Amino acid sequence: MTLIIAADVQDHLILAGDHCAVMSRVSIESDSDVVISNYRKVYPWKYGAVTASGDVLLAMWFCRLFLHQEQQGGAVDLLQVASEAKQMRARHGIPRTHSMANIYFSLPGADGFALHGLSIRERTIDYEKVEPISTRFSMREERSPDESVCQAFNTLLRPSLFFQTADACDRHHLDLLAAFYTAQSAVDDRVTATFDVFMLDKRTGTGTFWHGSPAPRRLTRMNGDA
Repeated sequence: MTLIIAADVQDHLILAGDHCAVMSRVSIESDSDVVISNYRKVYPWKYGAVTASGDVLLAMWFCRLFLHQEQQGGAVDLLQVASEAKQMRARHGIPRTHSMANIYFSLPGADGFALHGLSIRERTIDYEKVEPISTRFSMREERSPDESVCQAFNTLLRPSLFFQTADACDRHHLDLLAAFYTAQSAVDDRVTATFDVFMLDKRTGTGTFWHGSPAPRRLTRMNGDA
């Protein structure tokens, strides 16, 4: 499984994902599932970053079909794109019960960038826009922490105006994420303490990728198209 965190911190966005991935025996035509502990789930795309839990190939199809539909002109119907992505997995022999995912991604809008989420289940697809000062978690339900733990995480999110420098803001949230991932990995063997994170300035579209660990490391900066 995995632990995905998507947060809107009023003036910036956070997308984070650990490094555990499970390749199901159905997807890889194997006798058993294969667990990978160094799989990166937060990856760049035209408008910032995308991360997903569940069927990561379903998420890849979603991104590909989104960009294809966008090139045709006009507004992109996110629910339609998600439905087409699920159909593509079905054409490749993946049953509905395995082509399920939670996908979070950044997109520009009238008031700057925002986080959007899709929950693709066996027979339903739900869409949401993540509101400011709120967080979404995607993890194994049976290993999820108490609601109070998730709420405590959310109350510690801080807009950049609380800090004297951008580095101080980044450090605060990296430490917050590191503590959460470390605690969750201690009770869930399908979550790693190491993680990747993308932080995006909602106003400018400038984002930074980090590798989160006991010693966080900045990987690269990028600008999302507005």
